[in-house]
Amino acid sequence: MSPVEHLFRERGHLRGGLFFFLCSAALVTAACAPQPPPESGLTDLVPEITRVPDPLKVYSELGFIVGDYDFPAVGRFVYLPGPADSTYAIFTFSMPNSALRFRRDDQGFLARYRVSVTVGDSRAPLAELETIQEVRVRSFRETARRDESVLFQGFLILEPGAYPATVEVRDQATRDGFQVSLDLQVKSFELSSVTEPILVYRGDPRTSSDAPPALILNPRATVSLEDPGPLVYLESTTTEAAIQLQLKEEAATVLLDTLESADSMAMLNAVIDSIDARMLPPGVLTLHAGLLNQQPADSASLVVALAPDWVTSSYAEAVSYLRYAGTFSQIDSLREAPAGERSGRLRAFWIRRDPDPNTSENEFFDRYFSRLQEANERFSDFASPGWLTDRGEVYVTLGPPDEVARHLETRQGQGQSQVWIYGDSLGLGLSLTFHDLYGTGEYRLSSDSRRAFQQAVERLYS
Repeated sequence: MSPVEHLFRERGHLRGGLFFFLCSAALVTAACAPQPPPESGLTDLVPEITRVPDPLKVYSELGFIVGDYDFPAVGRFVYLPGPADSTYAIFTFSMPNSALRFRRDDQGFLARYRVSVTVGDSRAPLAELETIQEVRVRSFRETARRDESVLFQGFLILEPGAYPATVEVRDQATRDGFQVSLDLQVKSFELSSVTEPILVYRGDPRTSSDAPPALILNPRATVSLEDPGPLVYLESTTTEAAIQLQLKEEAATVLLDTLESADSMAMLNAVIDSIDARMLPPGVLTLHAGLLNQQPADSASLVVALAPDWVTSSYAEAVSYLRYAGTFSQIDSLREAPAGERSGRLRAFWIRRDPDPNTSENEFFDRYFSRLQEANERFSDFASPGWLTDRGEVYVTLGPPDEVARHLETRQGQGQSQVWIYGDSLGLGLSLTFHDLYGTGEYRLSSDSRRAFQQAVERLYS
């Protein structure tokens, strides 16, 4: 991670920022690697592909600021007590390197992007934050990263209240980016107030609201299933009562924790806590914060992804993407798990699939999710997304066939067939026939092939 720069400027209102570029190898995912070309004989003309999954839709529904699929930035504002009666409004977002246009220079590859935040009337703004940031990487491969590889944050000091605001982020080379208008609801932190739970990558608790925040925020409030437990940062304007943190999945409370300041002489009760990763099922969870023995005062979302970029809105949706990773009974066991037991049941299933527990990756699921994306791109038809077709199901489960025989005449005389042959590579010796009975591109497994495939799944996963 490159050093964090602190920039402060003043024009009527104090403004400034905390900006950084994150380049940690721990955030590199299998999705960043170049994808292999389609196997010969497995690509058909298809309609527009349904995105699997659709993280931007999830973040948009949660009220985050989002770009588009060509510039997939995701961000938000968070608020902390400021000097006197003011409030720190912190804007943070993240995006992949691939959203930017890089050019070669003497030190590797360089891209620049511009961030502009205007609060109030653009002709006479109450506050502004504007900066041009540089992103440097050493190799061309890094320029194509599609994970959360660029992080930005900056803050404004505002009086509590409602303000119109405009946020614009643009690549300096292409002018690609986004601009959104929104209404900021800048919170007031009176005596005995508690902030919302704020997800951070790291941070140092403050002892006074006069001090600027020393945090590296998690812009998407997201962790993946294999990440360590997320860090949650909270502040209270009273030191006379501890802060209570609750984590809820639907109506069930899966975590209840009491947090106290380590500095009894501090003017501000600021705490940072790690949530046990074993308590976290995939989907969108809710964090509630409040003073001990009082009703929770504020809440925030915590997004738990199956894997980096595999963001879902619910546990049920997450399990739906795992339907080809086990037998019917194994997947039904995950689907029927009650809230409170879902995380443990899913993690046990996840570990059983890991072919090499000595590595940090789960190679089975790295390959599984890669195949699911490939199947969705290759086999979509006018009836179903590619991953939900019969060919998609077989491809995700068994991988690409060793041989494909195409365009055989069917008994109906109008359609076509494909025969997928799996030799000894899986030890199955399968020959599976798909019929496109009406020439529409919707290939279905024959009844005999369906039975043979289901038997193969039982042998693979039992």
